[in-house]
Amino acid sequence: MRFFTLILFLIVAALGTLFSVLNAVPVSFDYYLGQGEFPLSLLLVAVLALGVVLGILSALPMVLSLKMRLRRAEKAATE
Repeated sequence: MRFFTLILFLIVAALGTLFSVLNAVPVSFDYYLGQGEFPLSLLLVAVLALGVVLGILSALPMVLSLKMRLRRAEKAATE
C-alpha cells in the first residue's frame, strides 16, 4: 500500500510539474486592491486551493454537529 501511495504521489507531482511548465504564460489578474501579472498555472492552483478551503469551511459545521451527535450517542450507549 505504501508503495502504491508513493507511485501515485510521484505521478501527481510529475503531472503538476508538466502542468506548470505548459501553463507558464503570464496573465493579467485584476483584483479589488490592484492588478498584477501572474503565471496562469499559479492562478489556477490558487483558485483550486481557495475552492478546497471554502469547501472544507462550508462542510465544517455539519461535520462538527455529527461528531457531537455521535459522542452523545456513544455516551448514552455506555450508560
